Amino acid sequence: MARPVATIDMGNITRVVPVDLTAGDFTDNNGFFIRVETEGVLQYVPMGNEDNEPITKTWAASNIFIDPERIRKIINLGTVSPPQASGIYVGYGV
Repeated sequence: MARPVATIDMGNITRVVPVDLTAGDFTDNNGFFIRVETEGVLQYVPMGNEDNEPITKTWAASNIFIDPERIRKIINLGTVSPPQASGIYVGYGV
């Protein structure tokens, strides 16, 4: 007799929300993933880090979520050089 086939959760993104940092920082302590439409710098706080332990990184433009790092806060940097990434979307996965 054949074994039943078990489904495997692939961890796909199930919800996508645009983020506007002009109103200030974006925080969701449940965690999320990031993609951007225009390459630029973002400062963020990964899950497990304290607010005083941010990471600054240049994000490449992409129409899919390619970075597996789970984040809980994006910090509004204002006008910086190189410029802050724009067209920011956060994705929530299962």
